Amino acid sequence: MPLRIFSGILALFFAATACGGSSSAQIDVAEATTTTETVDDATTTTAAPPADTDAINGGKPVVDVPEGDAPVELEIIDLVDGTGKVAASGDFLSMHYVGVFHADGEQFDASWDRGATFDFRLGQGQVIQGWDDGIVGMAEGGRRLLSIPSEQAYGSSERGGIPADSALVFVVDLVSVLSPPTVENAPAPVTELEVTVVDAGDGAQIMSGDILEMHYVAMAQNTGEIFDSSWDRGQAIQLQIGTGQGLAAWDEGLIGKNVGDTVRLVIPEIEGVDPTIDGSTIITEVTIVSILG
Repeated sequence: MPLRIFSGILALFFAATACGGSSSAQIDVAEATTTTETVDDATTTTAAPPADTDAINGGKPVVDVPEGDAPVELEIIDLVDGTGKVAASGDFLSMHYVGVFHADGEQFDASWDRGATFDFRLGQGQVIQGWDDGIVGMAEGGRRLLSIPSEQAYGSSERGGIPADSALVFVVDLVSVLSPPTVENAPAPVTELEVTVVDAGDGAQIMSGDILEMHYVAMAQNTGEIFDSSWDRGQAIQLQIGTGQGLAAWDEGLIGKNVGDTVRLVIPEIEGVDPTIDGSTIITEVTIVSILG
């Protein structure tokens, strides 16, 4: 049964679940802005992205369908070579895309039209096979054309207005690549909050009241085990920092940091979480993806 704890006027929610005799707790966000649209089990955030992503590679592309018959195997053409981090299986990606039918070039979907990037975890089956296979090795800032046979798209199934056996063509822009951090345990419990930037970004500075998109991992110091991770759920969270929507330590420790930072916070004991970690020092590593507003 979920447990609710209050620290001053800040509400934190920890959901405790049992499975096969083991238990885990989950850090939830009180009244945070987490509205999402599900697309192939990945997510498209409904809030507008940072302004600089709108102009990536000149904005929304016109898709030129390759001439000839429909592809019988995945075809990849790099239109713009990226210069940033290279995408690998397991990474969390933010992308813009336009999708058209190979048969007539008609658009059936575009993230650009929704004003939001499309976020998913690569190589986990959250998207069609043509994407899982075709985006590996792409670098941040790149633009790539994927010509995908129906067998690596939706095959013989009709999906969201896409007829069965449709070959598809996408132009995809890789906005960002994030890799889940490897979290080290603290050598001993702490009595005061410890904050360290373990990987520095170069984005805008975080101010109180900003709505952040961020990933996190949470570990109990007394067990050394991760009990919650947004990475494992394949979805970043959104919260307004400095307003009590998340951990009090996040409000204290993330203000003044920068977009792109990965921040390690070693947090003094929190009571009432779960019998296995109750009263333990908590280690969280937070990766700040973007400022949404």
